[in-house]
Amino acid sequence: MTTHPMIRRLRRSTEPLIGIAAALMLWEVTGRQVANATLVPMPAMVWKAFLAMMADDLPRDILASLLHLAIGYGLGTLCGLALALLAASSRWLDAVIDPFAEFLRPISPIAWIPLAILFLGVGRAVPIFLIFYASVFPVFVSTLVGIRRVDANLVHAARSLGAPRRLVISHVILPAALPAVVSGARLSMGVAWMALVAGEIVGGDAGIGWRILWYQEFFQMDRVMAAILVVGVLGLAADTALRLLQQRASRWNPAPEATP
Repeated sequence: MTTHPMIRRLRRSTEPLIGIAAALMLWEVTGRQVANATLVPMPAMVWKAFLAMMADDLPRDILASLLHLAIGYGLGTLCGLALALLAASSRWLDAVIDPFAEFLRPISPIAWIPLAILFLGVGRAVPIFLIFYASVFPVFVSTLVGIRRVDANLVHAARSLGAPRRLVISHVILPAALPAVVSGARLSMGVAWMALVAGEIVGGDAGIGWRILWYQEFFQMDRVMAAILVVGVLGLAADTALRLLQQRASRWNPAPEATP
């Protein structure tokens, strides 16, 4: 028997709540077993801490982190896209760029923190640089694979009609590779959030990561946990937006997506 579409939509929308409820129950049970609010603050304590933080410094910290993310992630994705286009445009450039990118890609952004602090000092430049570094490579790899999978007949047809190289790139290659580009952007967003928190904790002077370290210094673990959950919620919201964009891009382009 077929299920009504409205019932299916309702079921899909409530399924994530089951996992959230199970996690909260496990958290509550663990907190009661440990019986130490400093080590494992209870969900109710964390919620009260969150409300108090929202009336205090948390909104400014969220805005600072979002600014770091917007600058670093925006520059990183644009750089990764540009490098992929350069590598795809010439075998010689591909032979130069691709090995260099593959050499840097396994190096964690966290490994660059000492040098970043040494050259940039403590401040917003450190998390921005780390986010930029983390964001470049997933977009580069995924976009390059997507470009290489573009149907050559489309490119030949555009060129035979007299389209210049710039028009071929903007109207043929990039639209055909868009699902792969968005897939790389989703991967970049995940690592960008990790780099943001690490950069703000170690080398930042504002933001959610910096605030987590501040609360930890005073053993305010309920506020630490609340800030960590805020990072998770913001990351989920960003990924949901990119996932919707990915679905729209894949709707008119049925080619399989490329993931690194």
